Amino acid sequence: MTVLKTRMDMKNINYKINSSKIVALFLLLAIACAKDEVGQLSLSRQFSPTKFTITNGETQSTVTWSASLFTISGQVTYAVEISDKADDFSTPAYTTTTSDVSVVLTDNMLTIKKDYYARVKAIGQDKTGDSNWLVSSSFKILGEQFLNPVTSDNVIDKSVRLTWRASPDLTKIIITPVSGAPISIDLTGADLAATLKQVDNLTPGMSYTAEIFAGAKTKGTQPFTTVAPLTGNVVDLRGISVVKKPNILTDTLPDIPSGSIVLLKRGSGYALSAVYNLDRSVTIQSGLDFGTSLATLKSSSNFNLAVGSVIDSIVFKDLVIKGGRANFGSYNSDYILNANVAATVNKIRLQNCTVKILRGVVRGQAGGAGTKYGNYIINNCLIDSIRDFGIATASSASAFANITITNTTIYRARKVILHTVAGNTSVTISNCTFNELVAGTATPAANYFIDFNTANSVNGITIKNTIFGKVWNETGAGTAVAGIRAGTLTAVNGSNSYYTTDFVNTTSPIPGLSSYSGTAAALFTDPNNGNFKILDSNFIGKGSSGDPRWR
Repeated sequence: MTVLKTRMDMKNINYKINSSKIVALFLLLAIACAKDEVGQLSLSRQFSPTKFTITNGETQSTVTWSASLFTISGQVTYAVEISDKADDFSTPAYTTTTSDVSVVLTDNMLTIKKDYYARVKAIGQDKTGDSNWLVSSSFKILGEQFLNPVTSDNVIDKSVRLTWRASPDLTKIIITPVSGAPISIDLTGADLAATLKQVDNLTPGMSYTAEIFAGAKTKGTQPFTTVAPLTGNVVDLRGISVVKKPNILTDTLPDIPSGSIVLLKRGSGYALSAVYNLDRSVTIQSGLDFGTSLATLKSSSNFNLAVGSVIDSIVFKDLVIKGGRANFGSYNSDYILNANVAATVNKIRLQNCTVKILRGVVRGQAGGAGTKYGNYIINNCLIDSIRDFGIATASSASAFANITITNTTIYRARKVILHTVAGNTSVTISNCTFNELVAGTATPAANYFIDFNTANSVNGITIKNTIFGKVWNETGAGTAVAGIRAGTLTAVNGSNSYYTTDFVNTTSPIPGLSSYSGTAAALFTDPNNGNFKILDSNFIGKGSSGDPRWR
């Protein structure tokens, strides 16, 4: 057994030796094949570079690649070609050689905002051939952006205001419409100092591209679209001086077709100094202009309706409407609309208006056939300092069929809705902020927020996403106020609405309101001065209730 084992071990040893000789033989053959004439190890060609990294900037792009395998930094040279086509480098836009693993391509070499591709290869040394080309993905030089984005308050129907980053090298602006000839404007020293240029006489509703230059080199572009033109019959009073013709609005109304849009000049005041009887549809609004100052309708009287008139719509838009006779005095008889005749208005709308210091906003008080308002809509308005006849008052045979108040702030109102007669179908209040309403009274009969007395609203009263701040202790008469009074058939629904601790509503409380643990001063930033931005970041209704402008 010992002899047999020894023989087997010898065989294994011989096998291992023979295997090692075979492996060594193959290695010697491989080395011999790889040797050149001087007996040194070499490859037929260089390895290709790998993995591009590209950084795009305003004035340059940097193209970087990983070094070829088995090379020492600085001891290999790369050929670089740049083309605007990934599959065609026959006429490159730029070529260079470098021993670095990156190139910087500037806006003096390439056209900005144009897609380019780089290809790179390692150049062979001695008898070693070049590597294969490696092609990058697309890149571009972004171009300098001196022009600021054109915001909505800097573009109107026929004009744009362009602003830019300050530079003394800027020379001109070219505005190119989507169709039509470009407009070239040379920049003056005053323009450069102001970093602002107003360009007029543009086409309403047209898309443009503004481009700013320093000599022949572009320094930024911005798109904008002018505001679409108003459709219908537009009566533009902006070019008529209200100093010379203070009654130009009421002097014009008898001469316009029904359905006209009357444009008033922003920053100017238009008098409503005597009762004017409306007998046709009309929209009265501030015309487009730069800045935020609206046209003001100064009411030392009111609009009325012509007897028997049937009017589709009366719209007040983008206006300040202000009582003209009083500065927190008696308020006299200042209204927007106080109708005491039989007439019908399908829609009356207040849109984006500031309304203040009035005895009432809209009132109907006619007997007989009554004044009939179909839809009374208030949206995105600021209303303050309203006395006895509130936001809407109907008496005798008059009525508001539907009242809708949305996205609106009302503060310092003695009453809000007074509709103690039949004829109402619905009241909807949503996304509103109320403060210092209604006014407290020393008499036993408290003022109501909404008062239908025993009359009913057919589809009921809905209040949602609304905040009630403190009540109005207007004259030191107290803070006890009433909520909602209506007939037994009137459904009243409230949801996602809140009241502060100083909203004292003990009589006919408003249903569906949740309590906030603090006062109006704790919830709002500066309620005494009309700033109702939510101050308390922990308020649960911060993002979902109240006038959206304050969220």
